[in-house]
Amino acid sequence: MVSSLRFFWNFGIGALICCCFSGCASQRQVVVGLSPELEDYYAMYPSIEFDAVAVTSEEADQIKSQGVDKYFAPASALRKRLDPFTVYFSQERTQPETLPYRSNYWDRWLKKKPVTLVLIADLPHSPDMPDDDPRVLYIDLKKDGLFVKPVYVEIEPQKITRIFDKPKDPRTHLPAENQKPDTQGTDTRIHGDAEREK
Repeated sequence: MVSSLRFFWNFGIGALICCCFSGCASQRQVVVGLSPELEDYYAMYPSIEFDAVAVTSEEADQIKSQGVDKYFAPASALRKRLDPFTVYFSQERTQPETLPYRSNYWDRWLKKKPVTLVLIADLPHSPDMPDDDPRVLYIDLKKDGLFVKPVYVEIEPQKITRIFDKPKDPRTHLPAENQKPDTQGTDTRIHGDAEREK
């Protein structure tokens, strides 16, 4: 009995070490919020769609090739196929939102062995937008192995910025709730099939 327990203990530890050094893709908690600068820049909080999705290297290349505007086009087959976690912000909805570490989204994404977490926001296009579009962030899912930290980002005018602290509502200054988003009856807020997230 003791030898069996020792075997499974050693096996588990070995698997963890192997995963760390081989670069296994791992889930991230993602918390996204709005920067107060948005209201100063646009004289209001504009309607913004934000996607978080774990993708393969080929899918990441497709997003880069297609660009933000085509990705968010109503008939975008790529966006539909990627099945992103989507948040809708607006003048009426400024609260931060959380993609949990444990989620049906991650369960589905991990089946294809993703290597990159893509964070992308449907912000207005600037005529002088640089080649590396700041409306998109690419995060290596293999970089930190099992020892990962949450990803905190703020949506600013014309860009997404990674920050150190959990985002807060720019109006109430309250942080995001650390819980799974309620997708029931919220098709104006969460993109995709709510039934699959129950």
